[in-house]
Amino acid sequence: MKKKFFGIGMSAILCLSLLTGCQLGSRTTGLKEEGPVTVYAVDIDSQENQEVLQEQRDYELTEYAFIEDYNNSVDGSRKIEVQLFADAETMNQQIFTEVLSGGGPDLFLFRDSTLPYFQKYANQGVFADLDEYLQGSGYEESQFQQTVFDYGKVNEKQKFVPLEYGIPVCITLQSLAEEYGLDEIGEQLNYQNYYELLSKTNTMGIPILEEYEEYDFNLFWFSELDSFRYRMIPAFINEEGKTGKFILPMFQEAIENYREVVENQRGRDAFFTVFGNLKVSALINKSLLFYNDPIMSDTQLMNIFLDQYFSFAKDEKYKELLDDKPLIYPIREYNGEDYSAYVGRMMAINDNSTRKNKAWEVIDYALSPSFQNSGDSSTSLGLNPVSLEGQQRNKEMLLNINSEQRAIMKDFIDRYYELLNSVTKCDCLTYNSMYVQEVFDPLYVEYENGKKTLDEFVKELQNKTGLYLKEQN
Repeated sequence: MKKKFFGIGMSAILCLSLLTGCQLGSRTTGLKEEGPVTVYAVDIDSQENQEVLQEQRDYELTEYAFIEDYNNSVDGSRKIEVQLFADAETMNQQIFTEVLSGGGPDLFLFRDSTLPYFQKYANQGVFADLDEYLQGSGYEESQFQQTVFDYGKVNEKQKFVPLEYGIPVCITLQSLAEEYGLDEIGEQLNYQNYYELLSKTNTMGIPILEEYEEYDFNLFWFSELDSFRYRMIPAFINEEGKTGKFILPMFQEAIENYREVVENQRGRDAFFTVFGNLKVSALINKSLLFYNDPIMSDTQLMNIFLDQYFSFAKDEKYKELLDDKPLIYPIREYNGEDYSAYVGRMMAINDNSTRKNKAWEVIDYALSPSFQNSGDSSTSLGLNPVSLEGQQRNKEMLLNINSEQRAIMKDFIDRYYELLNSVTKCDCLTYNSMYVQEVFDPLYVEYENGKKTLDEFVKELQNKTGLYLKEQN
């Protein structure tokens, strides 16, 4: 799921100063906002990065796509000047060095995987307060999905702006729900109890249909598994005590269950090996119980699921599919109570900048109806807009289908948008992308591959997590 664009060196550099309380560089106070707004971005379109994305099958619209979109909409004097970097580690090293000396880009356009310490920047005054800009542009809280928008607040001050978000959902067909009792399971499902609930279906180890026999794979519980590992992590982190809780029997049982599911599905990537993006095909052939996505957007719902569904329904072989309605359920947090939105791209203004007003024009554009309401494939907004008006526009577009299709899908689409605005918290999908990449996942992979015992894994994880957390203060 997450791109491994960081190395250990970046963590060490950040920990030495910014995260240990070093004073930031003096603020610049120029009155004239001369020159273009500057922003840094990772060149994900580079051959090297494309190879990483291809290997991990991680599709994300780049930050540069938004910059191009903005520059194409304004005159030459307002265009953003972008500096591209080969990877996020190099970019963050330069940002860190420049910020400490009172410089840095005017504008931050980021996600957690490209600026993993954005919360530290927000807390330590690197990001400028945005409240006056929001008020001056006439924005009101009621215009936005408030739980998501408030994710950008620190001490009641808006320090950064989330532009987009997705929600964790799982989808099945009515016939599968009736056969395996999935409706009851779906209503209860969370990132902790999935193993217990799905075990009751007695489907673990059942081979998939004969036409896929060459793969020697079993029936898949889920189309995606990484999120179950990611959302396990924060439940066993003690932020105040700066330690993990990975030696607890509860964690050991949880990680053993997760590994068993991975092994039963013949690996975390096995579903993609067999079906690729053909999720509906897997459901129709009863080779998959739940198509799940931790950051499902309305455009994904249309482009990946609904288009496939109606495409199959046109085939005489699958004409009965129209009587087999899709059902959608939330996947709640590990505590079984919260339902989280997971944020995508975010924006902030450098408090060092002498071009804050110009930088705000870019954020204003990103929040404007002309951008947030553009619910079609031409927009560089990759997930659900944080604007409620934009969401309504997208919903209307989803329902703008023929009467037969609308009769089938209206309840399904209504339910999705109900879930979209029933979130109780907002977070990044991973606890901390650098921690996951440098500490948790390398140790877990060794455990998954049998190179470490469970006892070795949890003890080393406990030790390295404590060291990592203490270095961040």
